[in-house]
Amino acid sequence: MDRTGAAPIGLALWGTEPVRTMVDYAQLAEQVGFESIWLVDTQLLCRELYVTLAACAMATERLKLASGVTVPMTRHESFTASALATSQELSGGRALAGISTGHSALRNIGEQPAHIADLAIYVSAVRQLMAGESSVFASGSEGALTWLPEPASVPFHIAASGPRLTRAAAGMADGVILLQGAAPDLVDGAIDLVRQGAADAGRLESDVEKTVWVYVGLDDDQERAYDQVRARVSAVLRMVDPSRLEGDDRAVAEAVRREYDMFAHADSMPKHAALVPERLLDRYAIAGTPAEVTARISALANDERIDRVVVSPQIGAPGQSITRNFIAAFGEHVLPNVEKC
Repeated sequence: MDRTGAAPIGLALWGTEPVRTMVDYAQLAEQVGFESIWLVDTQLLCRELYVTLAACAMATERLKLASGVTVPMTRHESFTASALATSQELSGGRALAGISTGHSALRNIGEQPAHIADLAIYVSAVRQLMAGESSVFASGSEGALTWLPEPASVPFHIAASGPRLTRAAAGMADGVILLQGAAPDLVDGAIDLVRQGAADAGRLESDVEKTVWVYVGLDDDQERAYDQVRARVSAVLRMVDPSRLEGDDRAVAEAVRREYDMFAHADSMPKHAALVPERLLDRYAIAGTPAEVTARISALANDERIDRVVVSPQIGAPGQSITRNFIAAFGEHVLPNVEKC
């Protein structure tokens, strides 16, 4: 996908705080220059995704509004199609669909992630419905969005942390969200998988938008910056197949899998986060001073292979100012310098 200048920067947000607070974050994100917000969809840990997106749509003008990400198993395809089409209508064309096989939203209700083949069927059905066509559901019944005045075109981005899904996503979506780390070799490997998957599907790599999702800690004190990303890096390691790692790193991933508390998935500092050493924080996240963060974000945003960078800060809680402080600081110290590169 051709572009001039640095790739746009999006912001990931968790609905662990009141909807009115999330709206304030969206307004601030738009004000400081973020391109998009991506709201997590995990129903037992966060407020309802589409209600929050609707509130943010009504309070912003330019900001793109995305599910970050939703999953097939908790939402029937007819629901997702209707919700996305409504979001597109309400926002004046600013909706994006982030979707994947599932993680905390499913494991916290005793369900397993969807199979890749089922995800492909799901995405196809949602697209059919949003195009104004009918779809045959698993029940055998057939239906369509009868209220839809015209086809709703919403880009689909599939989030992937493993090689099989990354390759498959490149063949079935408008874009792939790369949840595979921040170190250059990890990003290179993820982009290679997209290239392979696109070729397998008879597509060009440039046909697939690549979004690098990266966890960011921002503080003048290095240890505090590291602490802001420990929980999120532990979540990445929970999804990584330990056999893909070697030595001590494999041992850490195995320990995280054993000790991970899925009900603490949205906590800022769960017990399992302490298992993650600094060397893995630097590989799977970006944490440091504004100057250090700017340098690493700039390297990603100015990589012509990358179409968007989504930064995910530490999760806040009611009464805290973590998220607001991050948005303001990132907007003041990082975004303007990335744009100048």
